[in-house]
Amino acid sequence: MESKKPAEEIGFSGRLSLTCKYGENGYQVPAALYEGGTDDLLALDKFRIVAGTEPSYNNLCDLDRLLQSVTHIAASFEVNRDKVPLICLGVKHGNSCGAAVGENPAEAARQMITGDPLAIFGGLVMLNYPVTEEVAEALVGHGMPDGQRRPLDGIIAPSFDSGALGYFQRKGDKCRLLANPALASLGRASLDPAPRFRYVRGGFLAQPNYTYILDFGDPELKKYGQATRQQEDDMLMAKAIGDTSNSNTITIVRDGRLIANGVGQQARVRGAKLALNLASYCGHHTEGASASSDSFFPFTDGVEELERAGIKAIVSTSGSIKDKEVVKFCEDKGICLYLIPDRMGRGFFGH
Repeated sequence: MESKKPAEEIGFSGRLSLTCKYGENGYQVPAALYEGGTDDLLALDKFRIVAGTEPSYNNLCDLDRLLQSVTHIAASFEVNRDKVPLICLGVKHGNSCGAAVGENPAEAARQMITGDPLAIFGGLVMLNYPVTEEVAEALVGHGMPDGQRRPLDGIIAPSFDSGALGYFQRKGDKCRLLANPALASLGRASLDPAPRFRYVRGGFLAQPNYTYILDFGDPELKKYGQATRQQEDDMLMAKAIGDTSNSNTITIVRDGRLIANGVGQQARVRGAKLALNLASYCGHHTEGASASSDSFFPFTDGVEELERAGIKAIVSTSGSIKDKEVVKFCEDKGICLYLIPDRMGRGFFGH
């Protein structure tokens, strides 16, 4: 990669946009959102409150993560399929806990909810299509006992039908409904190219944003076996979600639905075991599913776990001294393995 020198001096400023009741915890006061004067249509200050109280600090953090994930999913499909599907995405504590793509709005919502019905309780949901009454019913009612509603912390969409608003009411107006028409036209151009800053004691870190998109036509992508079109679609989704979740991450997708996101593990094999445990807990069958690893497998133990669960397609990066052993294992077991150079497509995120 081309080496670039960082600026000798850098800084940023913002104008108060929204005051939060508190920060991550109740004793962290004051807390606020500051807008930087950007013309980005997906900037957080461009989201309009349709109903409910103003978003909390944690809501805003999750909104930012949702935007990272949803734009990566949209860009991946536009680059490889020339079409962005309907996307319904749920997040909890910064990591995707439900996601689905499809052509039917209500069905995509139902598939997202059933990805992890427990984790989505109190979660934040983003869609790239309007919320109708049917979609609202799917989000709060699907899989719930008669007469009960699923509590959600917020819904973010391009728009809301008037008849859908009543479905989300919670005591204290705790379900925030946020609208932004720009969500309806997501694609490759929606990725955020702005640098990322992070406070550290005595200063801050700066780096380019994460904008890598898996491209099946890239000559640097090495394919060991040929995945089916559905497996490749699932790879696109798994890669986009896993690379915008806290690393180390193993992400499993089957038939356009996220069935497990094993995030934040210090050992990659544990990420695989966590993902498989989550899928089993939620009653999902992993046979024939696709998986993504946000970096290379340092040993074969991670792919061995995935193979025992019936995973048939894996996208990862190369760069391990054990790459040849990982490739041979997958070839011997009939697993399609797609490898991206680690220098190009490593998906570490959220350190």
